[in-house]
Amino acid sequence: MKLFHNKTNKRKELFEMLKDFFKVFKRSRKTKKPKAIAFVDFENWFLSLKKFYNLKPDVMKWRRQLEEKYELQDVYVFGNFIDNEMREELPKIRCVTNSIIETQQGTENYEKDMTDFVMLDYIYQYVNEHTDVDTYIIFTGDAHFQSVIKYLRQKHGKTVIVYGIKKTFSNQLKLIASEAIELPASDQILEGLYPLIVKNMDYVSGKFNIIPTFSSTARTLAKQYGVAEELVKAALVDMLDKGLLSKKQQRVAFNQFIPVLSANWDALVEAGLWSYQ
Repeated sequence: MKLFHNKTNKRKELFEMLKDFFKVFKRSRKTKKPKAIAFVDFENWFLSLKKFYNLKPDVMKWRRQLEEKYELQDVYVFGNFIDNEMREELPKIRCVTNSIIETQQGTENYEKDMTDFVMLDYIYQYVNEHTDVDTYIIFTGDAHFQSVIKYLRQKHGKTVIVYGIKKTFSNQLKLIASEAIELPASDQILEGLYPLIVKNMDYVSGKFNIIPTFSSTARTLAKQYGVAEELVKAALVDMLDKGLLSKKQQRVAFNQFIPVLSANWDALVEAGLWSYQ
């Protein structure tokens, strides 16, 4: 009887061990990420952000976001880095990938399309040589990439995620991609206006004939930089909420006060938006 009882307990233990094993196995299958490869038109990313949003690409943050969803094989970055401002971004890019393809080719007659052509060639070669990669991530807004997206999806059955910058993102690309993601996010757009606001606050701080009210500041910056006034107002509210700016009452007549904007310089220094030097 005792022997039978021991055998029963061992069966129960074995059964529980098998249950635990299959739980772990199922969990590992569920959490397995699809293999992905990324191709980045850095010129498009850099120049579009600079022109429309006064921002620079955060390649490190972008890669970290991708790695949360995918088993990322590599990130190929393409661009004409002869431009001094773009070349300054190379150390940041090298922290993310060593696969940097410079497309200038040592000629003064460089054309922007060259980056597109080189990037397209790399994509076509890659898909034929790496059949195990499930997802292609392409950062561009250029309509030239319609054909390769169709080729990847229809010929090879790949998932194609396309990233693009708002105002420069081809509608055709959005329609034919498996998923289209526009950057920058709303909070990034507002943060891109912070340096312009700080620059303005520095200027008016030495001009006693200028009264920087909320409305006049928004109106001035919108006109000066060609930005929607509502966006500037949203950025001002954001900076007020974060304590980077404040409102103070200023006397404009014997018994009349109005709220004016004031920079909290110490907070701006701490945020990396200002330096006393």
